[in-house]
Amino acid sequence: METIFNPFGRIGPAKFRNTAIILIAVGAAFSLLPLIRPELTLLSFASLLLFYPWLVIWVKRFHDAGKSGKFFLAVLVVWLAVGFAVNHFIVARFIPAPPPVDPHFVMASIKAQMQANALPGTIASVIISLAFALILNEELKSEPGENAYGPPPAQ
Repeated sequence: METIFNPFGRIGPAKFRNTAIILIAVGAAFSLLPLIRPELTLLSFASLLLFYPWLVIWVKRFHDAGKSGKFFLAVLVVWLAVGFAVNHFIVARFIPAPPPVDPHFVMASIKAQMQANALPGTIASVIISLAFALILNEELKSEPGENAYGPPPAQ
């Protein structure tokens, strides 16, 4: 649990990769809730709770490479921009535009849009997240000895 809640210290590439895959799987499960149980559509927003564990593992991974955890902000900006662009493409190509909605049925319209976007959005999110996590993890070289952020992680 300390891996995803304590931003101090370092984690190596293998532990980062394994933790990232778990976070991606949990996020995908939340994103697919509208398809599995339509009444739980709004619960899919719970995947936003995964932001902090992602922040923690990225900061620790940058620390392992001897870099400031602030580099996470660059990753976040690019990750969000790519995700926004891909989601915009998916919505424009595959999700029908909602009809004019009576204000009393706004929630029903939102749920319908979320259900329609659940599968393609989840697939895109998983691909983007895996690409960022695995490619950047591979490019960040661990410092073998102790650095300003602590001793090397135990393998």
